[in-house]
Amino acid sequence: MQPFDEKTHYETAKRRSWLMAIVFISIALAIGFFGNIYASRQKNAEATSANSSRIEYQVTGTSTNVNVSYLNDMAFTATRSGPPPWRFGFRAAEGRNLLIKVDNLGDGTIGCVIVASGRPISTQPESVTSSITCMAVVPQE
Repeated sequence: MQPFDEKTHYETAKRRSWLMAIVFISIALAIGFFGNIYASRQKNAEATSANSSRIEYQVTGTSTNVNVSYLNDMAFTATRSGPPPWRFGFRAAEGRNLLIKVDNLGDGTIGCVIVASGRPISTQPESVTSSITCMAVVPQE
């Protein structure tokens, strides 16, 4: 049996600690790097679909303030407030529901339009009203 050498034991433990730290940091960096690549590709799969259309929501009018609720590029409801004009564009696959609701919080007119691949598919002309809604389905190209 060899005698216990405190200096050798300490140096070996120190090397192991550094080696473990390097391994853990490398694994964390790899997970972060590859996780970001995966997440960015999954963000909006419809954007890369062959059957997707360019969608644009438009709010028009002379109102001093509106509240806009709409289905966004991930098909979740989002809201924005402020005066018109307002636009939001994204890509969506055919058959997907599209919706924009505009509440008039000020004085003036409001209107909305949903455009797919450059063609209006739902329109509410500007009028003095408290609320309007444009609804459509992404058409087949």
